[in-house]
Amino acid sequence: MIRIRLIPLIAAACLAAPLAAMAQQAFTSKPVNLRAGPARDYPLVAQLGPGTPVQVAGCVNGYSWCDVTLQDGNRGWVYAQNLNYPYQGNQVPLITYGSAIGLPIIAFSIGTYWGQYYRGRPWYGQQSHWAHRPIRPRPPIVRPPPPRPTPPGVFPQRPHRPGIGGGQRPPQGGARPPGNGARPPGGRPPGGGNRPGQNRPQPR
Repeated sequence: MIRIRLIPLIAAACLAAPLAAMAQQAFTSKPVNLRAGPARDYPLVAQLGPGTPVQVAGCVNGYSWCDVTLQDGNRGWVYAQNLNYPYQGNQVPLITYGSAIGLPIIAFSIGTYWGQYYRGRPWYGQQSHWAHRPIRPRPPIVRPPPPRPTPPGVFPQRPHRPGIGGGQRPPQGGARPPGNGARPPGGRPPGGGNRPGQNRPQPR
């Protein structure tokens, strides 16, 4: 009987040993919640401050949520966007660099996972309520690329205003309006156009 009871424990230890060997240390980038499953609506296990070290055992497909272990022994799931990993001299988010780092893809089984880590929790007996919840990964944050720097010695061109420039001169202010200087029809005006002395009375 003792040997039969030891078989499951030995099998669990053999499965846990490779995961412990492959676990990699990451750090929280902000205050985050440790959840009992790979979604934000699972029960809250603990709250972590920024810069908390965690051991990452693996992530679900798509690297949206990762299974982590704390230094105090607590275990749960953290959204991968909030986990940074030192990679090539930079701190990079696991949601983007999980495949490049080589983190394993793991599955989540609520019965096995909760039975191993959450016995005695107030929500442990509610597995039927949480068992069939689909994993809804959050969309990754897409940041626009930074603007390209202007090369030295190159100045941006000013926008061209229509109607100004281009070699076109405005209309001359001294142009005579049409009709000025034209003589009235019929020749000279009567009366006032005669020379002095021309309207003298003729002798009878």
